[in-house]
Amino acid sequence: MSGLLDVFMMKERVNDGSNPILIVLEKASMLLSLFIIGTVGYGLNLPSWGIGVLVGVSLGPVVYVHYYILYIRPLKKQGNIDGK
Repeated sequence: MSGLLDVFMMKERVNDGSNPILIVLEKASMLLSLFIIGTVGYGLNLPSWGIGVLVGVSLGPVVYVHYYILYIRPLKKQGNIDGK
């Protein structure tokens, strides 16, 4: 699994002078995903601490999936990184 520094280096290789609006949209997409997860928890009538735990537990996977789709997968397709 890639370390945090590796992810930032991949992000720099993919985004050579990227538009700041795209970076804001990336973060907005992550927040929207977490909002939807919280809404599902609310719809399941979880207590407030349960919704917090649900959103907190899903924070890591949501961020990793976004980074994988936007940064890691394009570099793997180009063959710039190994497929560990």
